[in-house]
Amino acid sequence: MKYSKVLLTAAAAALLVPVAFAQADKAERAKLIGTWEGWIVDGDGSQKSQQRQRVSELVITETEISAKDGGGRSMGKGTYRLGGTGAVRTMDNTGNGGPTMGKSFIGIYKIEGDTLKWCSGNDRARTRPTELKTNTGTSHFLMILTKKK
Repeated sequence: MKYSKVLLTAAAAALLVPVAFAQADKAERAKLIGTWEGWIVDGDGSQKSQQRQRVSELVITETEISAKDGGGRSMGKGTYRLGGTGAVRTMDNTGNGGPTMGKSFIGIYKIEGDTLKWCSGNDRARTRPTELKTNTGTSHFLMILTKKK
């Protein structure tokens, strides 16, 4: 009898773990959903002089992401997958349209209020960034974006 209770408890816990992860993922996606604008920056973007390329619109939905540059041209669109825990999490993208079609991008991000810091490798980068910083030697680039109200 004790053995069956232990098995039932373990089985119930195993069933709840994916639900907990799904709820955490849904909450994290809710923070990302919306329209963002900002810059691709040099270094960590701490100084205005480090602004390199305008991102006029980054739109994140529950399942997709798309971006336009300062001239309104498509920077690409695709799907994304979230992971990790804590303040800095992972976001991996797969392009399904525009200049990013068929390309993969692995990255990390952090949300602080209405600010999104997202560091990703371009399609040639084979490593995930370890810090929120542009590093041309590794093909990692940092975007600092503000959520539009």
